[in-house]
Amino acid sequence: MNTITSAPAAAAPQQRSVLHIDGDGRAALLLATLLMPEARVTHAATLAAAARAIRHGSFHLVVLDPDLPDGDGAALLDVLQCAAAPPPVLLYAARDSIWRGAASAALLKPATSARQLWHTLAHLLDAGAAQTVSTPAPS
Repeated sequence: MNTITSAPAAAAPQQRSVLHIDGDGRAALLLATLLMPEARVTHAATLAAAARAIRHGSFHLVVLDPDLPDGDGAALLDVLQCAAAPPPVLLYAARDSIWRGAASAALLKPATSARQLWHTLAHLLDAGAAQTVSTPAPS
């Protein structure tokens, strides 16, 4: 799990946090580049790393590609929805998913321009800006 930041936290006290769950390093770099310095991006490349991040972090937005090297990332949708105030979820995947309806928005990687991705991210961050979402640790 990597946290990608371009500015110290003190410089941006209202900085939004994004959890990007994706096994594709190129997609992670693109997303982080689009969002910095406005958001702190935490990248989780595996299902296990994503589960840890969700248990221990607070996020304004979650970007999910369910095709992970160690399992189906769609299993995380239930965990995210159990939060007191669930974050918006962008399903950003290389192929269409049956989980499309469980997300706030869905984009196909091959058919999405960087501009369209940025516009969708900005819209979802604005929707989630009123609250920082923490998922409760399992009892």
